[in-house]
Amino acid sequence: MLASLLLLTLLSSTLKANSPTPIVVEQPAPLLLSSRAKQHSKIKMIMLHIGESESVANIAKMIHFDLEFSDQMAINLKKTAIMPNTKQAAALGKQAYTLMLTLEEKNKKKNATEVEITLKDPVTNDSFFTKKYLCSEHNIIQQGHMIADELMPTLTGESGPMLSTLAYCKQLSNNHKVICIADYACRLEKPVVTAKTINIAPAWHTKAPGLCYSQFTRTNSRLMFVDLPTHKHNVVCSYDGLNMQPSFSPDGAQAALCLSSKGNSEIYLYDQAICKAAGKRVFKQLTNNKGNNVSPCLLESGDLVFCSDFQTGSPQIYRKHSTTGKVELITNGKGYCASPHYNPATKQLVYTRYANGAFQLWSMDLSQQRPIEKQLTFNAGDKLEPSWSACGKYVAFTYTKYDNKLKKRMSQIAVLNTQSSNIRILTTSPEQKSFPSWTGRNLYV
Repeated sequence: MLASLLLLTLLSSTLKANSPTPIVVEQPAPLLLSSRAKQHSKIKMIMLHIGESESVANIAKMIHFDLEFSDQMAINLKKTAIMPNTKQAAALGKQAYTLMLTLEEKNKKKNATEVEITLKDPVTNDSFFTKKYLCSEHNIIQQGHMIADELMPTLTGESGPMLSTLAYCKQLSNNHKVICIADYACRLEKPVVTAKTINIAPAWHTKAPGLCYSQFTRTNSRLMFVDLPTHKHNVVCSYDGLNMQPSFSPDGAQAALCLSSKGNSEIYLYDQAICKAAGKRVFKQLTNNKGNNVSPCLLESGDLVFCSDFQTGSPQIYRKHSTTGKVELITNGKGYCASPHYNPATKQLVYTRYANGAFQLWSMDLSQQRPIEKQLTFNAGDKLEPSWSACGKYVAFTYTKYDNKLKKRMSQIAVLNTQSSNIRILTTSPEQKSFPSWTGRNLYV
């Protein structure tokens, strides 16, 4: 059953070819859905763009989107000719605007405009943030992300995901699937693996500026690595059967991965120290149960979380303790659970479980002695292959549901805000997407 689901996920519908160079994805703002959204008050803010530059206006729109992405702020963006005086600002404060963010154009230079950005209390005129930026007509989306990233700690006391990077698969035909990377909002997209075969399951290295992926050949699915700065692609391992889904330790010296050269898929450990001592590449087998063992998560403690059907015949989530070697069932043993992904910052595990007529997102806190399963989503459509943001507040996933316009089921990349329970669909182009993978590093530039 698990192997069948994997193959069905890998082989989706026919898609249109993509450019090998970075492109700006022309699409409307991501669709916002609600999944039992939690009711909470938002910071009400007035945002003023003071000037005439079209590029600055577009940067302001990007900042507006980025700041509202957290679901903590309700922002009214306006364009004005002059900066409001103290009396006018105080009047805005009386309209229940808690904060005023201004982008005031200063000096115009060749292909760029100097902009002073100020965040203040409109009533008291106290400033919390003031900085000048040189805004150009190029890289508008990236400039907006960078400015919003600097503003977020002042506004919320926390960093945002603006400078993080998403990788995902995009199918161009029945036999051609490429891997793209994009900014967190999927406004910028760049294909990085374009070989004319099926390339799937990107997984970020924790230290090196690149990612692993599995590439279908005539005899197996070999594990590859692409170095983003050099665009070089190297074979990591190419045994019979599956070679896929590596999960790296924080220092990148270890990796747990799936190999199926013996017939069924088992989890193995690659350890640089062991290989160096042996003078050759060594893979230590971590599971040996003759079931289908996939989706390894290597924890910082050395423990292993993985998905397997060896015990119940249906996929469940297990934890193997590194100190004792004991394998523990951590889901309840019922239903269908798959695709675990672990966040080291919060100790939270996210996975997909069938409930309410669809695959839903669930989580559990692995810092607890007896973790409790918590359902995160409840609405229609399958949520598959979840991936945590570095901060642990957002989950990217493959969202599959029927598209009324295209008259077929479509898979797009979406993100769940775990604090507000809102879902945003990030991609909208008519190609099937899958296998999102998130890194906190800015690697899409």
